[in-house]
Amino acid sequence: MKKIIYSFWALLLGVTLYSCDMDIDPTNSVNSELVFENADNADKVLNGTWSYLFDTYFTYQNPGWTSVLLASDAMGSDIAIQPGKYGYIGHYEFSTMSSTSTTSVTAAWTLAYKTIDNMNNIIARIDGVEGKPETKARVKAQALALRGYIYLNMASFYALSYEKDPAALCVPIYTEPSSILTEGKPKSQLKDVFKRAEDDLTEAYKTIGDYNRSGLKYKIDKNVIAGLLARLYLQTSNWAEAQSYAEKAQSSYSWMATASYLQGFNDLGNAEWIWGHGQTTEQNTASYSFQYKDVSSKSSGYYSFLADPYFKDFFDQNDIRYQLFEWDLSRYKGALMYKKFLLRSDETADIVLMRKAEMVLIEAEAYAEQDKLPLAIAKLNELRSARNADKPNLSGLNKKDLIEVILIERRKELFGEGFSLSDIIRRQKAVERKAVPNNTALVIDGKPVEVGGEAVYIKGHTITKFPSGDAFAPNSTYYLFAIPASETTNNPNL
Repeated sequence: MKKIIYSFWALLLGVTLYSCDMDIDPTNSVNSELVFENADNADKVLNGTWSYLFDTYFTYQNPGWTSVLLASDAMGSDIAIQPGKYGYIGHYEFSTMSSTSTTSVTAAWTLAYKTIDNMNNIIARIDGVEGKPETKARVKAQALALRGYIYLNMASFYALSYEKDPAALCVPIYTEPSSILTEGKPKSQLKDVFKRAEDDLTEAYKTIGDYNRSGLKYKIDKNVIAGLLARLYLQTSNWAEAQSYAEKAQSSYSWMATASYLQGFNDLGNAEWIWGHGQTTEQNTASYSFQYKDVSSKSSGYYSFLADPYFKDFFDQNDIRYQLFEWDLSRYKGALMYKKFLLRSDETADIVLMRKAEMVLIEAEAYAEQDKLPLAIAKLNELRSARNADKPNLSGLNKKDLIEVILIERRKELFGEGFSLSDIIRRQKAVERKAVPNNTALVIDGKPVEVGGEAVYIKGHTITKFPSGDAFAPNSTYYLFAIPASETTNNPNL
């Protein structure tokens, strides 16, 4: 008897239909022939799946796909999770994502493969439905791109570096619609998962045409696809292609005004944002990620993603980003807040998924890897100029040292945007966490700080080793996301 991939895949994944873009009307019993009656309905499946991916609630700790981005940062070097606060402590300790039975592991897997299956249905059916050829081509390209995005992320978190072992087993690849009779597939090699993502994204890039999303930044256009290809080629060390596609993704976008960096990273209208997910008071599940990342607003429930005090040392005082640091003297005294993320007054926040700054940093890294060091420095300085940061003379650095400077700049610029763990894995690095010595007094302007007559001591990292007691090391399996036990039970081919 054939084994199912998921017991809940008997129908078309509970396709979510929309009466208009981003207006939820979910159902779990849609006739698939009706759903794919025409191109407009197929477009609704695409929009519904997007909302499913980002606005499906599992637990407070798992508000849709943003939970994957939060996990990546919690398992990195620069965020010091506040002890005793709900959410992501297990990720920070490297216990949650290595377990086969946690909700976080199940949620990530479920979101990924439900999205893949819905895209498989669109890709398989769209050519045969009624509708304008340009609409059908656009919907198919966006479905390919979204499937490629998911496979790219799975390649990033379910196996170690491509440079280390491209033949390492990763995750199964599905490209056809699934049903209750679908037999579960075995894990594919990492190189094949990347190739699947590359083929999807390349085809999408070729066929998306001149689609104008009219300011709807959650929709996938040619710039977004170029950015995803840049990420993929960064992961697979294809430096020339990484630089080329990163330039294509960001060249039509401008830098935000310097002061805009202080406005909370919560608005799709930001000039640098290439891709993001909007939130409203009616549709705001993804906003819940700010309950962890917003460490300074009184309305933030958990304010637990605090900064490693040593992270501050990366920044010069002229840098606009330096102004985001503030010591907490009220709620968790002695912790360092990095006030990059702020909830809006209605407690919603848009989610950033791709920015010009990331693409410029990809260009810098790719140029450096190609021994084009002056071009790499120029790109790095372009970003630093936008942040009013110092631009020291780097011309004397060798390739290796310049790349390290660029990687630190990625940590500074992309803090809290979901890149920490994937950068550690792809560069075969170890997590870097140094504990603050006990009873280190907080000193501001040369004076020890007291609150209520009591000295304030600096709080930093509380987890500096793996659960095994071993020191953090490169290429550890603790960095990887586990496959849920329910999946291995239902699919003996894994």
